[in-house]
Amino acid sequence: MPKPPNTALRIAVPLIVLALGVSLVWLFFRSSANKPAPAPTQTTQTTPEGGAPSAVIPASVPAPTPSAAGAQPAAVPAPTEIAAGPLVLADWGPVPPPPTLGSELPGVSKVQVKLSRAGVGVGTFWLNESFLTIKREQRVVVQAEHRLTQATGADAVLAPMAALAIEVTLPGGTAQTLALFDERHWKPDPVTPATFVAEVRDSAGNPVLRVHRRYELRADLGGLDVHQRIENVSGAAVSCRWFQVGPVDMPVDDAGYGGEKRRVRFGYLLSPEMDPTRSVVVSDGMILPRAKVLGERGATGFGETTAWPTADTMGSKYTLTWVGVTNRYFGAAVHPLVDPAAKQPDKTLSWVDHVTRIVLDAGPGHEVMALRLDSKPFALTPAGQAGSSVDLSAGLYAGPLDKATIRKDASLDSLGVAGLVYYNFGGMCGFCTFAWLTGILYGILHFLHDAVFRDWALAIIFLVVIVRGCLHPVTRWSQIKTARFGKQMQAVGPKQKALQEKFRDDPMKLQQETRKLWAEEGISPAGFLGCLPMFLQTPVWIALYATLYFAFELRHQGAFYGVFQSIQGQGSPFWWFLGDLAEPDRFWYFAGSPDKYLSIPVLSGLMGKIGSVNVLPLILGVVFFIQQKYMTPTTQATTPEQEMQMKMMKWMTVFMFPLLMYNAPAGLSIYFIANSTLGILESKWIRRHMEKHGMLDLDKMRAERQKQRSAKGAKAPSGFMAKLTAMAEEAQKRQTGKGGR
Repeated sequence: MPKPPNTALRIAVPLIVLALGVSLVWLFFRSSANKPAPAPTQTTQTTPEGGAPSAVIPASVPAPTPSAAGAQPAAVPAPTEIAAGPLVLADWGPVPPPPTLGSELPGVSKVQVKLSRAGVGVGTFWLNESFLTIKREQRVVVQAEHRLTQATGADAVLAPMAALAIEVTLPGGTAQTLALFDERHWKPDPVTPATFVAEVRDSAGNPVLRVHRRYELRADLGGLDVHQRIENVSGAAVSCRWFQVGPVDMPVDDAGYGGEKRRVRFGYLLSPEMDPTRSVVVSDGMILPRAKVLGERGATGFGETTAWPTADTMGSKYTLTWVGVTNRYFGAAVHPLVDPAAKQPDKTLSWVDHVTRIVLDAGPGHEVMALRLDSKPFALTPAGQAGSSVDLSAGLYAGPLDKATIRKDASLDSLGVAGLVYYNFGGMCGFCTFAWLTGILYGILHFLHDAVFRDWALAIIFLVVIVRGCLHPVTRWSQIKTARFGKQMQAVGPKQKALQEKFRDDPMKLQQETRKLWAEEGISPAGFLGCLPMFLQTPVWIALYATLYFAFELRHQGAFYGVFQSIQGQGSPFWWFLGDLAEPDRFWYFAGSPDKYLSIPVLSGLMGKIGSVNVLPLILGVVFFIQQKYMTPTTQATTPEQEMQMKMMKWMTVFMFPLLMYNAPAGLSIYFIANSTLGILESKWIRRHMEKHGMLDLDKMRAERQKQRSAKGAKAPSGFMAKLTAMAEEAQKRQTGKGGR
């Protein structure tokens, strides 16, 4: 009587492999459901040419004291005594439109910055060499002011690097907070561009403090330096604190795949005990999802929360170096201004005492989050004495998450700002996506592109070839072990079924007799270990997946030397096909435009917005069909449950996985197609190898087993897997002996 096949095993093993792949993709769509909607109409990112907008005053800052309209600077030296009464800010009257730094021409400047009227902050920060689409029509905006029209008609404004307020404490007095976001409080310098001054006066109109701000654009490197200081011009000692906006929310990535990838990042120095040199900037310990920093909306909206320092950072004695925000491909970080040539430069953002999360709330899903920089209190001596001013300068990097680009700036390199670049999905996959592993894969990918192919698609394919080649010994061991174990289990299937019928009321006896049967047939429990290497390989594939997903170099790079763009004009609906490895393959855009989307309610949670017909996921489905048909032998189901499981596995593989991958970047789709195709060829070769050497012959397996048992004086097993096998067999012998007694 022929031995019935072990259908359960043949179904279970492919399901395990399938689950590993599907789980990787599902991680993205779990976060996609919480992806914020586009900004509402009442919130814009444009800098107006007129008006004096109001701004969002954080709740932790005391209410500002109104300034005296029309007050003019004092023409006489400041008196020794400060007049009693509330302090005011000088009102300089109408001011000209804010200036624009840099040029929009890529050959002249890498960036262009338009300042904002609100607190003389950043209105719009453009990147001249990065565009929204491969048509290179609209430049990428990495930082911009956000404006919310309130019910009163006034505008609430949140602008990056904007001055918010200054808190002043006079001798014997209480702290007074004065808001600095109104443009009328900032007088532009008529000689030096992008230079402003604000003045705090006493109730008699005499100057007490002057705040100086000057922007300097490093056009060749794309950095923006803010030189600012507070100067005591009175004859009395004064204490003050400074509040300003740091980086503001990055734009939401347009790609509908991968979900929310915006993060908040910190660079910091370790404690003197851990790093006596205080020179190494660490950043991989403070990687926070934006949703975690934003928190939950309360009954009255979003309260302020402290993002730095936390209890952990204070306990570990970390010192802040830089603070930044990122999305998938771009980031913005505020950092100290240092001279990299200095022998021991101060790498700390020393004047910042707290980093506070603030929110411009336009409703659920439309929140704009920013990080406010709150200074420590400064005691300023009377004018003319040492210590009468304090430097609050800082730099802003806003650009691509590309280590090579960041490291071109020696000061950014010394501050470790390249730590913004992070090839890791986080979440449950974060712990096994090792940075050293992504670094190796990234280096190989770059070598294949730069030195061999000069094409990223071919580099991805051959990177998969290299990785599969390195993992082939483990894969071969795993498949051989699994196949031999499955063959043995098929052979003992009828006997096991008979035991189950005989001892169905005695589970303990059934377990003992099953162990005896396995021992008689030469079946080792170590056969279960055949699946173990698949799990050991998982970190490698996750690391490769993360590297391809976050690599800035793939953005706007056409596949196969851009052949599809070179053979047709931009007016063709097929011109977009494989023009950007960071986007879906875009075989055919709806209405020939990226602005047209199709939303399918049933599938929107999985696929997001559908803007084009994509063919790579369909090819991926065909490859998966071939793979599951080849790697899952045709098996006759013996029960309705088994038949249902087989159908579910087939449909999940052929349809669900490509559906999840429909909006995946073309680079990742090419990676999956190449990996699955090579997996089919590799599995076919391994099967031929097993057939050629008779590895699945039951009689031969029994003879080999008997020979191993009868061998005397055999050497102790060597190697990790051999030792695991020996341990499993020894445990089986002990359990069998106990059952016999």
